[in-house]
Amino acid sequence: MRKLLTLGLLMIAVSVPTVNAETLTVIIENVKTNGGHIMLRVLAGQQEFKGDEEAITSIKQRAIAGKVSFTISNLPAGEYGVQIMHDSNSNGKLDSNLVGMPTEPWAFSNNAAGNFGPPKWDDVKFDLSGTITQSISFNH
Repeated sequence: MRKLLTLGLLMIAVSVPTVNAETLTVIIENVKTNGGHIMLRVLAGQQEFKGDEEAITSIKQRAIAGKVSFTISNLPAGEYGVQIMHDSNSNGKLDSNLVGMPTEPWAFSNNAAGNFGPPKWDDVKFDLSGTITQSISFNH
């Protein structure tokens, strides 16, 4: 009876689907100053990219001139995008001038850039499967 119970439990354990835990590392290059914070949002779809839904995760850490890196583990495999900004005055938002142009550094995954506004989701998105690294540079 005990062997039958053990065999039954083993069969159940084998038949339960597992969720892959993927890891994303984001390296941000060209951070100009030590002041303020680097704010990163991991976006799991176009609705999060547009701001209609909250990002799957948001992280903030002190800015260090040069390179800053983030590692996010335990993400399900799928399509993602990354949005970053250097909140140099630590006010929690991307500051802009009178015509709406950002006055603080910002960037997106794939180093995507838009024309007269943010880039399109198709330029920002990438597939996360396994462990990948996105190197993003502040050029703005």
